[in-house]
Amino acid sequence: MNYIGNFSSYIKQEWVDEVQQKRGIGRPAEGKTPDSHQEKNEYHKALSAGYKSTEVYFYMFDKSNLDFDIDLPFINKNYHWWITKMLPGNFMPMHVDPHTHYQKNSERYWIPMQDYSPGHIFLYEDQFISNYKMGDLYRYYDSTAIHGAANIGHTPRLILQVSTYE
Repeated sequence: MNYIGNFSSYIKQEWVDEVQQKRGIGRPAEGKTPDSHQEKNEYHKALSAGYKSTEVYFYMFDKSNLDFDIDLPFINKNYHWWITKMLPGNFMPMHVDPHTHYQKNSERYWIPMQDYSPGHIFLYEDQFISNYKMGDLYRYYDSTAIHGAANIGHTPRLILQVSTYE
């Protein structure tokens, strides 16, 4: 992952508060059924490894279930964003983001909405990202790289995810 810089002035406390207070969409149990070839492959890989499609491993938010939209003027391409919330004990299996396979010239960005807390785990390929600050902007070297996350800490973990595309 490539560290770009800190953009904490763009992370509004009211966003953090709203995500903390709301439940979000529990994934994978409450998410959409995979419809593309790439999504089905990732989904079946996770199921064959023992993950359950009926469980909730983390929560997702976007402008459809939040009272705000996020404008990121430091990203100068078309993009969509979402926020993942992991409560203590939540996790996201190692995976590849399927949409990055069918979006033209996709790039992925990772922006923590709070400072690092022990137990907040993010793995990108074999790299463990820690000691980050709220608003640190990281770009994946490869948008189709394997990554995963877990929260074995004592506080919720909030991450703003961004994908760019043409």
